[in-house]
Amino acid sequence: MVIAGAGGHGLEVLQLLKRNGFDEKDLLFFDEDEGKEGQGLGGIPVITNMSSLNSIFQKDPRFCLGVGNPSFRKNLITLLEKEGGQFVGLKGDYSISSIEKEEEFDRFSFSFLGPEVQIEKGVLVNTRAHVHHNCAIGEFSEIAPGAILLGGAKVGKLCRIGAGAIILPGVEIGDEVIVGAGAVVTKNQASGKKIMGIPAQ
Repeated sequence: MVIAGAGGHGLEVLQLLKRNGFDEKDLLFFDEDEGKEGQGLGGIPVITNMSSLNSIFQKDPRFCLGVGNPSFRKNLITLLEKEGGQFVGLKGDYSISSIEKEEEFDRFSFSFLGPEVQIEKGVLVNTRAHVHHNCAIGEFSEIAPGAILLGGAKVGKLCRIGAGAIILPGVEIGDEVIVGAGAVVTKNQASGKKIMGIPAQ
């Protein structure tokens, strides 16, 4: 399996894959930074060459994301699927979810996903994040560690919800919004905003 993105988040993904039973010899990193070619990360080789990636996808087309940034997530999924890769969402230990039908997305250890939640492709629900009943999260958005979306909250595409932030019940956030760490979002927010504080503004 290919881990797309050879950085700090990639190391957390590597740890999660090993806990899920993957053998190190069956894993490698792909990164667009040509300076990382031939280097190792966590004892796993890094490739940057597209022809090498194509050869690997002929044997095993699966890849997961080793980046958290929503724009990077979108770009890597688009690039690797174009090359014949198949995106696979990650599922961490002790992650509670009642979603019956879902797109491929990442949910890290100790996360919680309540009933009737809608999560689109490429989303990252990080460690200890909570997404409660009837919430919706748009494509490639990042819900950082410890963030909480309360009942019926909606988050648009390509958003970054900071660590420990709280989105109150029924609040709707547009696309490409950045919510600062620890913020409490008490009212709807239009697309493209950067908000922080308690209450967030």
